[in-house]
Amino acid sequence: MLGNVLLGIVSLCTLISYLPQTIKLIKTKKSDDISIASWVLWVTSSFAYTLYAILVSKDFMLIFETSLELTFCLIILVLSSIYRKSKR
Repeated sequence: MLGNVLLGIVSLCTLISYLPQTIKLIKTKKSDDISIASWVLWVTSSFAYTLYAILVSKDFMLIFETSLELTFCLIILVLSSIYRKSKR
């Protein structure tokens, strides 16, 4: 029970933490100050953690949280790449 509450808090914090960067990218369509290499590492880490959650844990909340994190990392990486290429 406590574990699910804590994981719910993590999920909420994850959502809140990625939203400002995502919104800023969409509004400004600029990604010059964003490190693509860092976001590639974040995506790789999030993907591995999501696979772990699916294959080992099978806990719905953990799968949901890691999938949410992976989704936002991918969105930021893709938008950063698109906006950087469109500028050139």
